[in-house]
Amino acid sequence: MKFFAKSFLVVALALTSTVALAQKAGEIIPGKWLVGYDATQRAAVSILSADVEALGGKVSADIPIANAVAVEMSATAVEELRRNPAVLYVEPDRYVVAFGTLNPGPFLVGEVRPYGIDMVNAPAAWSVTKGSGAKVGLLDTGYDLNHEDMVNIAGSKSFVGGSVQDGAGHGTHTAGTIGGPENGVGVVGVAPQVSLYIGKVLSDSGGGSLSGIASGINWAAGQGVNVISMSLGGPSGSWTMETACNNARNAGVFVVAAAGNDNTSTKSYPAGYASVFAVMAIDQNKEKASFSNYGDWVDVAAPGVGTLSTVPMGTGGSANTIFSGANHDSNAIQGSQTGTVAASVYDCGLANGTGGSCPGAVSGNIALIQRGEISFADKVAHAEAAGAAGVIIYNNAPGNFNGTIGDATTALVAVSISQEDGLVLQGLGDGASATLSFEADNYSKYSGTSMACPHVAGVAALLMAAATGTVSVDQIEAALINTAEDLGSPGKDNTFGNGLVDANAALGYLGF
Repeated sequence: MKFFAKSFLVVALALTSTVALAQKAGEIIPGKWLVGYDATQRAAVSILSADVEALGGKVSADIPIANAVAVEMSATAVEELRRNPAVLYVEPDRYVVAFGTLNPGPFLVGEVRPYGIDMVNAPAAWSVTKGSGAKVGLLDTGYDLNHEDMVNIAGSKSFVGGSVQDGAGHGTHTAGTIGGPENGVGVVGVAPQVSLYIGKVLSDSGGGSLSGIASGINWAAGQGVNVISMSLGGPSGSWTMETACNNARNAGVFVVAAAGNDNTSTKSYPAGYASVFAVMAIDQNKEKASFSNYGDWVDVAAPGVGTLSTVPMGTGGSANTIFSGANHDSNAIQGSQTGTVAASVYDCGLANGTGGSCPGAVSGNIALIQRGEISFADKVAHAEAAGAAGVIIYNNAPGNFNGTIGDATTALVAVSISQEDGLVLQGLGDGASATLSFEADNYSKYSGTSMACPHVAGVAALLMAAATGTVSVDQIEAALINTAEDLGSPGKDNTFGNGLVDANAALGYLGF
C-alpha cells in the first residue's frame, strides 16, 4: 500500500509535455470545414453530400448530434457551398489539444488510492455505489489495452485512424482516475466499477480536431453513456461543438470538460459552453493550481496537481530518494536519465557561482542544490561540469515541485524533493549517504485541469449509478454545486467556482 516517490497534455506549463504538438489549439486546419444544416432537414444530408462532391469536395464525417457534417474542400468551393439553402453555416475545423503534463514520480508497490480520490470524498460514497451500471464516455488519446491495471472497457472507437491504443499516455491516465479497479495492483479510481467507453479523438501527439471531438460526442451519446469526460479544449468556440454538447445534454448526458491550463479567465471550449460542466484544478492543499484557468464560467474545482494514475505500460517513471534509512517523496526532473545512484551528498547551495558552487568532492557523488535564481537546466549542468553522478534539487518553499531542464540534455539522474526534506538532508552535512533513482514504471503523476476533470466525471458517474435513471442531468448538476466544499471567497467565486466536489455529500443531496 505504499509507494516511493514521482503531469490536460499541457498548453501552458513550465514543463516539457509528454508529446510534442506541431499545432496550437485553435489553429485552423487547412482545407477542412464544418457545415451545419437545419435540424428539421436531416433528410437533406444526402443531397448536401452530393453538392459537396459536385464542388470537388467530400464529406469526411456525418455528425448528427451536431446537425453538421465535416467536409474537405477548397475555400473557393466553400463560398459556393454557403449559397446552398440547406446550409445554415460553414466554419473552419480547428485543432484541439489535451490539457495535462507529466511529472515523473512514484514507484508503486501493490495498490494505492491517489490523494484526489479521497479529496473528492469518493470512498465515503462506496458503501452506496462504486459506479456499477454507470457508463462514461472518455474522449481522449485512447487507452493502453495491455495495462496491468485495466479499467472496465465496454466499448471503444478511434476517430483519428487506427486503433484506440494510447501512444500519448494522457487518455490512459484520465481513465485510471475515473475507473481504476480494485484489483490489488496500481491505482483505484473514483468509480472503480464504472463502464468506460473509450473514444480516441486525440492522436498520439495529443492533438485533434473539432470535427473529431464532435464525432466522438455523437458516438458516445449513441452508446447510451451517462457522462462524457473531455480533458481537452482550445480557445475557439464552434457552433458544431456547442450544438453537439447541447444535444448530448438534452439527451440526458452529463458533459464535463477541463477548464484549461493558461492561468486566464478567458474561456476554453468546450468547457466554456453553458451545457458543459467546467472544472478547474486545485492542489493537495486545496489552493488554485498555478496553471489553471478560472472565471465566473467555471463550475467546480477538483484535484489536478501531481495526480497519480495509470500510463501505458513502461512509459511512466518512478523516482525515489533514500537517506537516513527512509524513503522520501521525489519527482524526477523532466529530462533526467534513468538509473540509480548511491553515493555521498555534497551541498552546492544555489549552484549559481555566487549563491554556492559544487565542491570538488562532489565528483562521483550527489549534488544537493537549492531551487532558485537560475534554471534547473543550469543547476544540473553546473553539477555535471563538477563531475557529479546525480542531482537532488530541493524546493525553496514548502512542499515538493515539478521541474524540467527543457531542451537541454544531461547524463545525470536528477530528482526534486521538498524544502523540508532538503533542509534535513543538508543538516546531515557533507558526506552523508543517499540513494536516488529514476526508473521506468506503469504509473505517473500528471498535472493539469485534464486531471481535475476525470475526478468530477467519476463523481457524476457515482451519482448516475445510484440514481439508475431516476434523476436528470440538471439534478446531478445541482447536487454537485450545492454540496461542493466552499473554497476561497464565500459562495461561488471566480477562482474556484462553487468549490471542491464532494461525492458523498452529493449522494446525500439526492437522497441516497
